[in-house]
Amino acid sequence: MTRALMKTLLGQDQGMSVAEMVIALTITGALSVFMGTELQATAERVYLNTAVAEVVGDLRYARSLAVREGQTVQVALDPDQPGVTLYRSSDATQPVAPMRNLMNRGIRTIRSTGGRVLVFHPRGTSSTPTTLTLEDRRGVQRVVTVSLTGIVRAE
Repeated sequence: MTRALMKTLLGQDQGMSVAEMVIALTITGALSVFMGTELQATAERVYLNTAVAEVVGDLRYARSLAVREGQTVQVALDPDQPGVTLYRSSDATQPVAPMRNLMNRGIRTIRSTGGRVLVFHPRGTSSTPTTLTLEDRRGVQRVVTVSLTGIVRAE
């Protein structure tokens, strides 16, 4: 292209018209609404998965602590204010660590088929097979199982 032709083509570019600007902003707004709801749903899933991973970690830690110290370790579940607390059986008044508050992770309830207290024995076994159900604010549930052999799994 010659210089004169380039100058003519570049000189004709005056920017966007108001109609083009309105169309671009409308498309951008619609996309942000759809992406915002998708991002919110993704964040809720991440919170639930994090809470499940924390509960599984606490249960596995309780089992390993029982084996390592040679004494039973109790895991107290609080369904009213969803949380998990670990106690040594030798001193049930002092928790091993502060209560893990699952409300911070968006958990509304935690239910257990084995009662409010799970017990891990020094051989690594559990006193009862238990299924824990964690439910978030949207009603989505995840299940954590503890077998008699003390194996903890998230499903």
